[in-house]
Amino acid sequence: MLDIPKIKQELVVFLRNQDILSTTERGVTTTNATGTVNGTTITINRTNVKNIRYVKVGGTTKKFGSEWTADYNHANGCVITFASSQSGNYDVEYDYGSDKIYPDFPRDDLSINSYPRIAVEVLNANEQPFGIGGTKFISDVTFTVIVYYYKTNVIDQLIQDITDAFKANAKSFYYLSYVAPGITGPLIVSSNRSNEIMQRNKDFVGRFNTS
Repeated sequence: MLDIPKIKQELVVFLRNQDILSTTERGVTTTNATGTVNGTTITINRTNVKNIRYVKVGGTTKKFGSEWTADYNHANGCVITFASSQSGNYDVEYDYGSDKIYPDFPRDDLSINSYPRIAVEVLNANEQPFGIGGTKFISDVTFTVIVYYYKTNVIDQLIQDITDAFKANAKSFYYLSYVAPGITGPLIVSSNRSNEIMQRNKDFVGRFNTS
């Protein structure tokens, strides 16, 4: 079964980690959590962790998805859960703060200083069986990335940077098997934003996902 919330979270964290917008533009700070783990979880006691850049245990970088996942909205802060028990010193690099890259659309009442801003949304997803009576399914997931700003040249550069990042990491995702670029939308005036903010979208397709 497709897990849309987890797909969106992975896409948003990916864009944050790529520094498509700088940490200064995003309003976040990069820091490290260190200590010793003996079990399956690490807790970062912050309520505003936005993205984990890497997780290392005993000096070895762990792979997202197959070896660890993160709950950014846990009651205790951000909880990293390992697929198997870990033992040794850990080092987690992460960003915390406010941010401007989100899995939803910006509010209409945001001031111009709240931009540039990037939104990620899943447009559609389909699942087809491998065969009649089979229990395995293959799917495509189409998602869009929308850039909002009042400078058109900055919008176009951010769209290009986003496209380049996904192309360079097409096979690096856990919840999507392969990400291919799709249609680039027109530059338009963003509605209900006093005709000051423009926007452009870039669509992508996550292909060949199995469940």
